[in-house]
Amino acid sequence: MGEGRTREARRLAAHSDWAATPLGPRAQWPTQLEAAWEIALECPLPVALLCGADFTMLYNDAFRELLGSKHPSAFGQSARKVVAEVWDDPKVGPLLERAFTEAEPFLDEGVELRLDRGREVGPGHGSGALGVSDGGDVGYYLRSGSPVMGADGEVLAVLHVIVETTNAIGRARAVAKLAALLAVAVTVDDVCKVVLRQAMVAFDGLSVSICLPSPSPASWRMARRHRIEQLSPDEERLPLIWSELGEDLAGIIAQAIARGEPYLSDNGEVVAVPFRTGASQAALVIQREAVPVPHDVVAVLAPFRDLVGDALGRAVVYDAERTTAELLQRTLLPPNLPQSDAISIAARYEPVSEGTVAGGDFYDSFFLPDGRLAIVIGDVVGRGVMAATVMGQVRAACRGAALTNSDPASVMAALDRVVWDLDALWPASMPLGSPRARPGMAFGGELFVTMLYGTVEPDTGEVVLASAGHPLPALLFGRASRQDGRPRGTLVEMPVGPPLGIEGVRPAHHLTLGIGDMLVGFTDGLLERRGEAFDQGEERLLAVLTDLPPGSPRSVAHHIMDAMVQASGQEDDCAVIAVGRSPEGHRRSAIVVPPMPESVRAARDWAREQLVDWKVGDGDQHTIVTGISELITNAVLHAGTESHLTMDLDTGIVAVTVADSGNRGEPLLTGADTMAVRGRGLSLVKAIADAFGAHRTSAGTTVWFEVAVDLVEAGASTGTGWTT
Repeated sequence: MGEGRTREARRLAAHSDWAATPLGPRAQWPTQLEAAWEIALECPLPVALLCGADFTMLYNDAFRELLGSKHPSAFGQSARKVVAEVWDDPKVGPLLERAFTEAEPFLDEGVELRLDRGREVGPGHGSGALGVSDGGDVGYYLRSGSPVMGADGEVLAVLHVIVETTNAIGRARAVAKLAALLAVAVTVDDVCKVVLRQAMVAFDGLSVSICLPSPSPASWRMARRHRIEQLSPDEERLPLIWSELGEDLAGIIAQAIARGEPYLSDNGEVVAVPFRTGASQAALVIQREAVPVPHDVVAVLAPFRDLVGDALGRAVVYDAERTTAELLQRTLLPPNLPQSDAISIAARYEPVSEGTVAGGDFYDSFFLPDGRLAIVIGDVVGRGVMAATVMGQVRAACRGAALTNSDPASVMAALDRVVWDLDALWPASMPLGSPRARPGMAFGGELFVTMLYGTVEPDTGEVVLASAGHPLPALLFGRASRQDGRPRGTLVEMPVGPPLGIEGVRPAHHLTLGIGDMLVGFTDGLLERRGEAFDQGEERLLAVLTDLPPGSPRSVAHHIMDAMVQASGQEDDCAVIAVGRSPEGHRRSAIVVPPMPESVRAARDWAREQLVDWKVGDGDQHTIVTGISELITNAVLHAGTESHLTMDLDTGIVAVTVADSGNRGEPLLTGADTMAVRGRGLSLVKAIADAFGAHRTSAGTTVWFEVAVDLVEAGASTGTGWTT
């Protein structure tokens, strides 16, 4: 092994005052102890020779890393003192004492210890793969102990070999976590996000790129994540940024695919892992520090490759099937809801699982010939494409019936007949057991639909409602209405008739929305949870309404959905629709923004012009224009389609919405190979806004924010609107 490896350990042993230790002068050491010490010195693994009943420590140079700042003062000291923090652990002190007193060797293939090494541990070094907490480094170790016997059979010492397996355990855990996360990742975008996060941990990556075939022939696209990136939860929900693959990486990937095995550069700086995704190829490229690739990294390449390949193969199939469902969904839920100076309306729909877009929950709103606004929210039993198809037919039939005769009893009666016909039609056209059928596809006489239908008179706020087995809506009172002692929110006490498809009476209920009041309808997925009564969900909703901050119908729908899901999880698709009587002075302006970089400046200029016209103060103008700039930039980067930019001014609040029609399955390809750190983007908007939200809709991605503003003209802010 040479003097270089053992120089310090030999020097310490040669210059230590052994006469002051239980071992006594070096010249009196037994030959067997000297031989064991020589073995320890020459061993490339960390080895400590624990001598005598006091376990006086001698150790080689490889052992120093395990001791950290305790070296070199630990040399020649009792192990009981050096590792006092773990000595009483059954797998440390007692095991070594048994090896010494009973001459019993041991092999411990894995023990977790918290050693006080007095050092800083970073990601990918030592115990960094598992984390560090106060009081020591948490690490995993493989250990063996062999008694060193003297001439007369007594035990002189224990030769203790220790190999730290913390990084290997950490990588194995990363692969296990990868498997768990991939099990619930259904889209290509979801799978790639999981892979980028976990590969960074498993392979000590400085950056990780996942490379997939591009939709265009003979080209590749890649999404990259850097270790230094810190994305907020809102930014994590955005589609990945995809860019064209550079020639250097393309060459490395081609080499790995041709060989059918991982590519490792000579200095360990680049690792490329090829894998199959069904009928096509893909690759993962990890850029690391220029150090040799550890054996434990190489060991997890194969399981990592197999897990990612299987998951991406499933996701590709899912995305292809989802395209049909998404096209269907785009025609079933309205991409936009009608607005007027007197009435504002917003809705939000959340599927139960990421990537699911076809379901039975629905909402709608449209103006009737007499100027009243019709509002609808309902739920078809079941989920999937079949339930969504029935939902679309019921929604279309509701429009037709309401435009003919808007009376709730007439609309409900017409829809009863529609549901009966659909219930009879579906089992005949798609019976269970047919080659194309799946369990739950046919209704078999059990199709029913719950629905809340109502009309609103914009000028007076008069509302007429009827419920066909649907959950009671909520009424949210503005400041003017609360002056007479009314609560912030309450459930509407109204009669509930049988669901559609079950003949019965659904009485009409009348109420009046005051200025600033809102009516909130929702489907049962917002309230129902396994193992609890329905009224417990209603109690949770009332608690959310009590603490609801002021806002527009959009922010109210967003806040209710998020608060209810965060409080108790989500077990079913759910929809929320909020209808508010707008405060006086409501203003609205909208433009279509092309997907070009120069559109960002044009959108800023347009917004500033509108805000000046609305008498918004300079400081608030700057805040709003900054937010718009970030949202349009995100839309240009992520969607690649035109965006609809809308600004609303309701007394005291400017609401900004940017809606695109981007498809996560076909992300934008950009020519720039940048770090793509979205950085300040959505985090900045969220920080400067009074309310913020981002979610997928049937039409694409919608991101919005609201800012409470001061108007330049005295008296322009009346204080009777959403700000109360």
